[in-house]
Amino acid sequence: MEANRNVLLPNLLTLGNGVCGFYALSELFNVRLIPGGGELDFILPSAFTTAAWLVLLGMVFDVFDGKVARMSGGASALGAQLDSLCDLVTFGVVPAVMMLRLNMGFDPTWQRVVWFFSLAYFVGATLRLARFTAESGPEEAAHLAFKGLPSPGAAGCVASLVLFYRYIAAFEARELRWLSPFLPQQVLQETVNYIPIGLPILGLVLGFTMVSSRIRFPHVGSLFLNRRHSFDLLVYMIFGGILVAVIPEVIFPVLFLGYLISMPVLAVYHLFFPAASDSSVPSSGPVE
Repeated sequence: MEANRNVLLPNLLTLGNGVCGFYALSELFNVRLIPGGGELDFILPSAFTTAAWLVLLGMVFDVFDGKVARMSGGASALGAQLDSLCDLVTFGVVPAVMMLRLNMGFDPTWQRVVWFFSLAYFVGATLRLARFTAESGPEEAAHLAFKGLPSPGAAGCVASLVLFYRYIAAFEARELRWLSPFLPQQVLQETVNYIPIGLPILGLVLGFTMVSSRIRFPHVGSLFLNRRHSFDLLVYMIFGGILVAVIPEVIFPVLFLGYLISMPVLAVYHLFFPAASDSSVPSSGPVE
């Protein structure tokens, strides 16, 4: 089969996403518990941070591969299948394994609960990506909104919380030392120690949200790349980007969890106030 040369660049970007997922998995399996230590005392805990950043890097590849394919006329059935396979690794398998590895020091009963909740996340991501591949088309209008939470958004919720957890647990950043007179290090670290326990519960919620057809989520990449925007939005993007660059470990969880919560809240709002119009999500046209 002779491939269109326009397919090469999008497929390379897609493979970049898959490589990020594979690299993240290899990092997670390097983590070991310190013998005789506590539930969250790991050998090489920085591997969690590396894996979380790789998931977020995979999202960058995922945003641009489809966009490049549609702009260059290189969209193909092969590219769609490859995209779903790489997404399943980076946004399905890696977050599920991340939950398992973070909780491997707890008692066996809780580890079994974590295993099933992580499985629920993985199954949700698998079903979501299978539906996406079957229903989506190459047209730009088909990529403005999602039926259910997109798998990169779900993975971003998990990865960003892991980043925040390791950011506080390590307590090496200069800004944290500045805050220590007001927020003692021990209090912050004891608080974020609940994140590994809460992640599997969040994973169960994310798994269900990914396969829900009742809630539509906007495609953030398409919203920013495909439309004209006001000067005010440009200013917000610039200063938001500066905040992300300065304290990404704090801003990313706010952004991803805000994205997760905002659409169900709007759906409930419009359920009780049906006359209100939702301008944040396209009201017509195909959805993935």
